[in-house]
Amino acid sequence: MAQLFNPILGNPSGKLGNMVFRVRKGASFIAGRPSKRTSPLKEAETAYRAKFALVQKIARGINSIGSLKEVWPSATGRGSKCNEIFQVNYKIIDTAANLASVLVAPIFGFNAPNAVLTAGATGIHLVTDALGVGLGVDTSVEKYILTAGIVVLSNPIMENITANQVISFQSIRHNLDLINGIDHTADFAGGTLEMYNGYTTKKVFACLVTLNDSGKAIRYSTTFNS
Repeated sequence: MAQLFNPILGNPSGKLGNMVFRVRKGASFIAGRPSKRTSPLKEAETAYRAKFALVQKIARGINSIGSLKEVWPSATGRGSKCNEIFQVNYKIIDTAANLASVLVAPIFGFNAPNAVLTAGATGIHLVTDALGVGLGVDTSVEKYILTAGIVVLSNPIMENITANQVISFQSIRHNLDLINGIDHTADFAGGTLEMYNGYTTKKVFACLVTLNDSGKAIRYSTTFNS
């Protein structure tokens, strides 16, 4: 792929003969049109494609939650926050079939003691012990707390259904309380609940996020999973 400088006709996009034009963040790029493959995919290639597709869904799901998107650092160059989330998670995820770790927020978050995260019949439930006063939380700024994350669905009940889906969720915000334990829920409804119940395997990854009076994300916990 090559970048196209000073295009005469503006920023072209689409196919022209054997060339493909793309526009990314205002810059034009030109590449050769890919040829159709005739040989079957090898096992390693199938696994790579499955992982790539799943990590894309995971990154988009995390990026779709405003409180989580805010805690990720701004990307450099032409990259987006969604791309940064993708890159970080692609490195730590083994395969789509062996999903053990996901980071819904960057590393080095605060600890949530004895967190228990569960996927219930209609939604997500998180309980933890009291956070305590030793976290360095500034309660004059941080007023609220919520739980946000994703559910990775696999093993669909019906045939001909997408092998994996990702659902984003966020609890309501609660007053920040460092002395008592946390008990948050996020329930699904409608089509989201129907999708949620259409898979037998549900892996939940979430973290706590503190907010100021304006609802801006200030601090986040480590990621925990069900």
